[in-house]
Amino acid sequence: MLRRLLFAAVIAASALAGCAEKGPILLAPGYQAPAEKTAAVVKVFVEVSPFSDGRAHGASAIGKRQIPSGLENDFVVQGTVAELATKALKNALTVRNIAAIDAPAWDMTAEGMKTGGAALLLGGEIRALWLESKATPFKTHVNASVQLRIVVGDGLEKKIVRTIDVSSKLDQDVLYSRERLENILSEALTSAIDQIFKDEELKKRLH
Repeated sequence: MLRRLLFAAVIAASALAGCAEKGPILLAPGYQAPAEKTAAVVKVFVEVSPFSDGRAHGASAIGKRQIPSGLENDFVVQGTVAELATKALKNALTVRNIAAIDAPAWDMTAEGMKTGGAALLLGGEIRALWLESKATPFKTHVNASVQLRIVVGDGLEKKIVRTIDVSSKLDQDVLYSRERLENILSEALTSAIDQIFKDEELKKRLH
């Protein structure tokens, strides 16, 4: 009986790992705000320009899933990955009591700066924001990679004051679920964005 149960478990696990979903798989990762809340007093106003997407992928593509049969599904987001990254940065500012104001698209040069009077303008480029998921009979190996370049401009003096490169990678073996994959990519994105606020020059300008 025990052998039969074990055999059935192996067959079930193999079947689950091999199940192919039809078409792209929609994920909704985002910035993970800390559980603790701070006093809602705005310290500074910052303008945020939309991220540019420097990846060699489609605008909405955020990864791939492969199952044992060799079939693949694309992971996609609603809207674009650039919009997702921009929103994540704005959320990170907001939880730190920094008012994030929408700014026009910016080429991240001093000459191209257009501000509404805020002291700081933030823009960025996505170098990598990607999730790879490879299923086996008993687990799914997940690799998440995030690389961002953040450019900080002085809105009053119209000059670039800082360029910050941040990155994060996660490798995990998990039981497959969309929620778990979203969480892993959110962790990687959050880790990368949080590194921005450790930059000493930016910290001075945000306080």
